[in-house]
Amino acid sequence: MPARSIPDFNSYTNNKWQVKAFDERQAELISQKFEISNLIAKLFSIRNIAIDDIASYLNPTLKDNIPDPNLLMDMDKACERILVALKGNEKIAIFGDYDVDGSTSTSCLIRYFKLLGIEVIYHIPDRFTEGYGPNKEAFQKFIDQNVNIIFTLDCGTLAYKEIKFAKDNLIDVIVIDHHQPEINLPEAYAMINPNRLDDTTKLGYLAAVGVTFMFIIGLNRKLRENKWFDDKLNEPNVISLLDMVSLGTICDVVPLVGVNRLLVQKGLEVLSKKPNIGLAALIEKANISNKISTYDLGFKLGPRINAGGRLGKSKHGIELLTCEDETRAADIATELDNFNKERQTIEAHILKTAIESLTPEQTNKKIIFAYGQDWHEGVIGIIASRIKQKFKKPCIVFSIKNGVAKGSGRSIKGVDLGNLIIAATQKNIVIQGGGHAMAAGLTLDEDKIPLLQNFIEDRLSNNNDILSTDDINFADSIINITAVNSELYDEINQLGPFGSNNEEPNFIIKSTKITFIKEFGDNHIRCSLSSDINKNVEGITFRSKNTPLGDAIMNNKGKLVSIYGKIKVNEWGGRRTPQFHIEDIGEEIK
Repeated sequence: MPARSIPDFNSYTNNKWQVKAFDERQAELISQKFEISNLIAKLFSIRNIAIDDIASYLNPTLKDNIPDPNLLMDMDKACERILVALKGNEKIAIFGDYDVDGSTSTSCLIRYFKLLGIEVIYHIPDRFTEGYGPNKEAFQKFIDQNVNIIFTLDCGTLAYKEIKFAKDNLIDVIVIDHHQPEINLPEAYAMINPNRLDDTTKLGYLAAVGVTFMFIIGLNRKLRENKWFDDKLNEPNVISLLDMVSLGTICDVVPLVGVNRLLVQKGLEVLSKKPNIGLAALIEKANISNKISTYDLGFKLGPRINAGGRLGKSKHGIELLTCEDETRAADIATELDNFNKERQTIEAHILKTAIESLTPEQTNKKIIFAYGQDWHEGVIGIIASRIKQKFKKPCIVFSIKNGVAKGSGRSIKGVDLGNLIIAATQKNIVIQGGGHAMAAGLTLDEDKIPLLQNFIEDRLSNNNDILSTDDINFADSIINITAVNSELYDEINQLGPFGSNNEEPNFIIKSTKITFIKEFGDNHIRCSLSSDINKNVEGITFRSKNTPLGDAIMNNKGKLVSIYGKIKVNEWGGRRTPQFHIEDIGEEIK
C-alpha cells in the first residue's frame, strides 16, 4: 500500500506531505493482543514489525537477542588465539581509529582487558600526520615494544601492506571492523568483519564498537569455558561496557535496528544508572541533567569525544573513556569541551565558504563535491554532513594541499558511498579510500576530482528515484492537538530508541491556531498552539529565525494552520511538559 498524499494541500515552505501506509487489520490485531492504543499499533504496522516479534521488541533481553558471536567468521579463531596469549603472558596492542566509533571500540577492549588484570598498549593515529588506518611506523613501534598481537579496531580491512608487514615480523593481527572489504582480504590472523563476502550473519549493520562487543562476549565465554575465572578473578561484567557501545553505535549513524537497537537501549540504561567515570564527567560538562537520550549521544557527547581527534588530540577521547580518576576525568572533559567550541568556530567559517562556493550546476548533480585549499581536515566530514542535509544529496568535501585532495563524504539512504569509493580506488582514480554505506574517506590527486565526480555520477545514473530532490515530509499519522500529551510521548517511546532506520515518528496536527510567538536562544522560535476547546501546547522550532519555516510561523499568528513535526516532553524541575517540535507548517487540513 503506497503512502497517501494529502490532496489540495499547500505547505508554506513548498514541501509535500504524505501519510505513511499501514495494514489496518494488522494494526487492529496488534492493538487487541498487546492492549496498546490504536495509534501505537499503527506505528508497529508502519514499521513492518511482525506480530510474533512485538513482545520481544517491547521487552528485549540481551540473553535472548544477542546472536552467537562464533557465527561471525574468524571469531572463534581470534578468541582461541587470545586465550593462548593470556596463558603465555604475550603482549597485546591495539591500533584504533580516531572517531567516536574507533574511540569507543578501543576503550571497550582496553577496559575489558583491564578487568582481566591485563594492561595493553594502544595507538590512535594523528588525523593530520598519519591519516586513517594502520601504518608501518606505528606497527614498528609496537614491534619494538615486543608486542605479539595487534588488534586493529574500526580499521584494517583494507590495510594489505601494513598487515603483511606485521606478519613478516611474526606479529598476529586481529582485525575487528565493519568497513566494506574487497574480494581478497589482507593476510591477517583473523578478520572479524560482518561485511566480509563470506560472512552469513547478516550483521553488517553493526558499528565497529558493536563488532568489538561481540568479540568481548565471545572471548568472555571462551575464558569461562576454560575455567579462567575463580575466587581470585571474578568474571567481568561486560554489560557495564554498553554505555560506550551505545555511544559509538549512535555516533556512527548505523541503522538502529536488530542488535543495534538492543545495544543502544541497554546502553542507555547503563548511562542512566552508572556510566563510567569519564562519561559521567562529560555528561556533567555537556549540561545534560535529564535522562540520557540518543540525541544527547549523537549531538552532545559524540561531538565532544570527536573534537580531540579533529583538532590533533586523537588520544583524548580514549583517555577520558578509560579514566579511573574523577579529577583527571573532569580535566579531560573540560579540554574536550574547549576543543569542541574551537571546532564549531572553524566549522562555521568553512561551511559558509563551502556553500557560497557551490554553483547551481554543482548542486544539480547527483553527488555534490565541495573543495578548498587548506580547509581544516578535522571538520570536512561535518561540512559534508551539513551540505548533505541542506541539499538532500550525498556529498564529499575535500581539503586540498600541495596538489593532494583529502576527502570525507556523507551519504543518503540508498547510496552506498563506501562501495563507490572502493570501486573508484580499483579504477586507480582514488589513491586510498574506503568506508561504509553512509560515510567514506579518501585521498586522491587534486586534478582527478572531476574524474571521480564523473565516475560516481555515471554509477548513480540509475538511481533517479533514490536521488529525487523533491522534499517530502512523511507522517506516521494525522492527529489533533488535543492528543499531544506526556502519556502519548511515553507510549511512542516504546518503539525507541530512535535513530537511523528507526526514525522517531512524525505527526501532522491538522488544525491548530498559533496564538503566541516569541524568539529565544540561538535563532529559535517558541509559540503556543491552541485548539477549539482551549487546550494549549507549546510549539518549538529550532534554528528557524529568518528561514522559510520561521517566516511562515511569524506570518500566520492567529490563523488556523496545520503543522508537521514530533511530540516531545520537556522535563524540568520535576515537571513534564508536552511540546510539539515543528518541522513544517501549511494551510489548515479540515
